[in-house]
Amino acid sequence: MKTRFSCALLLLPLSLLATETKSDQNLFNTLADEMNTIAQTAKTQRSNIDYLPYIMTVFEGEELSRAGASSLKEALSLAAGVNMASDNLSLFNPVIRGSNPVAYGQSKLILDGVEVNDLFFDGYTAYLSMPIDMIKRIEIVRGPGSYSDGHWGYAGSIIVTTYKKEPDTEKNGRWFTSAGTHNTYKAGASYAMRDNDFSFAADLYTVHDNLSLPYGQDGLSNNLLGVANAPLSRSGNAPSSTDATMFSFSLAKGDFFSDGRISSYRHGSGGGINYALASGEDHYNIDQWQLRAGTHYNLEDFTGTFQASIVQDSFISHQLLAPAGLRLPSLTPPTSIVTYLDGFYGEHEAIIRTYRVNNTLRGTVLGGEATFGIGKSWSSVNSEKTITTDRDSGTEMTDYSTILPFFSPNGSINNLTTYLTYERVLSSSLSGYASLTIDKRNNLSAQVDPRAALLYTFNPDNLIKFSISRAHRNPSWQEMYTLNNRARWGNPNLIPETVVAYETQLIHRFETDHTLSVNFFQLNNEDQIYPQYNSTFLRYEYINGSKSKIRGFEAEWRKRYDETSFYGAFTHIWAEDAQGATLPNAPSNTARGFMTHTLDTNWYASLAGRWQSATPRATTDQRSDMKAIGIVDTSIGYKIPQFQSEVQLTAKNLFDKNEFYPSPTNTYDGDYPSTGRTFLLTFRGTF
Repeated sequence: MKTRFSCALLLLPLSLLATETKSDQNLFNTLADEMNTIAQTAKTQRSNIDYLPYIMTVFEGEELSRAGASSLKEALSLAAGVNMASDNLSLFNPVIRGSNPVAYGQSKLILDGVEVNDLFFDGYTAYLSMPIDMIKRIEIVRGPGSYSDGHWGYAGSIIVTTYKKEPDTEKNGRWFTSAGTHNTYKAGASYAMRDNDFSFAADLYTVHDNLSLPYGQDGLSNNLLGVANAPLSRSGNAPSSTDATMFSFSLAKGDFFSDGRISSYRHGSGGGINYALASGEDHYNIDQWQLRAGTHYNLEDFTGTFQASIVQDSFISHQLLAPAGLRLPSLTPPTSIVTYLDGFYGEHEAIIRTYRVNNTLRGTVLGGEATFGIGKSWSSVNSEKTITTDRDSGTEMTDYSTILPFFSPNGSINNLTTYLTYERVLSSSLSGYASLTIDKRNNLSAQVDPRAALLYTFNPDNLIKFSISRAHRNPSWQEMYTLNNRARWGNPNLIPETVVAYETQLIHRFETDHTLSVNFFQLNNEDQIYPQYNSTFLRYEYINGSKSKIRGFEAEWRKRYDETSFYGAFTHIWAEDAQGATLPNAPSNTARGFMTHTLDTNWYASLAGRWQSATPRATTDQRSDMKAIGIVDTSIGYKIPQFQSEVQLTAKNLFDKNEFYPSPTNTYDGDYPSTGRTFLLTFRGTF
């Protein structure tokens, strides 16, 4: 395949000189077949990504682990245009090129071909803790769209392939174990086997730490629970620990396949559900399990895949929602002031179940590759529980699941989605791509999202891509159905966010493993969803209304020697809201990079860094901009060939810089803290 690929590239510029003869037409037909083969190979084998009609970056898990990344979250932080945002509950959200940092669901995470965004937040916080030693490859598609069938991203897509999905050819299994600062430990393994047309694979990992982080004055100081409770405001360390476990399997026999995944994620409540500082054992859980089964089939000249799946998402929170001494009006008339001598405690639990079926057909149509898909999903509440301190006595616990639920028990989401993609070589140096997605949710208007892209090859060393696309993001469950929560109050009448994106990328290859690309983009966002403070009801309510224009460019440079590998990226954006003001929470400049070097047969080392400029605030926020910050990581490793293993020591945030995530206006006086300097020792091997 590599030989055919190289020959096709060498012949492309020569074909421009061809005349209209029969032999020349045969040459073009051969080249067209080769380019179609290249495009298909790039998608199936995840190679030659420069020839795919997307703005994307691909990292191998091994190079990321050597660069010091120990989790998916840390790996994404090294990619061009990706910043991490957080909130009062320490839920994390990768923000791609500044697109609405306060909303989840801006990107989709596709893990081994399955979308894993949870339904509650439309995020994937639980999966960001996945150890890098489980991951073979990460593909980051920036901008709307995804080349995994049936998925689309609003601001981007993250496509993760594990060693379970694509094991090394020499070894069937891998293992690792890590220990470090904050009583951190990680361990995991994966195994895969194949016997004729039967295959089986499984992986398992666990992650734990005892992290706590220092917070400034909490939201009570800004009267979020009334003026009378402002003196109860607290500051200090809050629980931010993580306990995560995940198991997955897959099996296939002939055309039949099945897979499943179960994820348990528990995290300290950090800034608290209602912006009241958490303490002690306050925590929340975001758990998910999935089961999927399907079959491949042939229909004349087309190949098809039918699959059905069931997904269960749960959100559980057990914590002190407000401190001792809280004073609130009673719930039952005649109204009186109730004092909560031991504080206001809450247990909130909800389970949502989703059923999905979808079918895809792919084949050759009019000389190009076409894919047609249709899918249907049904989501509804399986159970909901709200138990809090009694609202009339201020003591004991009372079940308010019926009269004061924290999620609407009648919420439901039904989606019908169809999509069509088409790729074709248009000439000896030009190939085209087009797609159309139609998505219908509940009683909302159908969203029609077209995308068109062109790839022009000047010669084997110079390419240019053009694309224009429209995409949307449906409101998440929490944005529509959250109730009785002052920090986030849902709105079932929300409409989808929309974006129209224009992109151009120039790619120059100095040699096989040495490339430079520059990408220019403009993103026009409308109807973006954000929480707006309602002073009458003393709560943040989700509304449509944010509008922004984001323009900018990105440059990425990669060079690999036999012993040394370099990656560098720089992103600059000009971002403004509907009033022409600088877009808040989006730094104008970010830089990322790492270098790995093999010192000798056994030793290797790395240096990685990320930097971002000052982060602007909203025009209504009187605080000064967040300061620019640079973070440096370093690693050193030693291979032990006789045991098919290696050991690696990593220092994160080497100079112990104070890194923060922006907090909303009038909540916490300061911003949400992040981890300081940490160390991690990892052993890994194969079998």
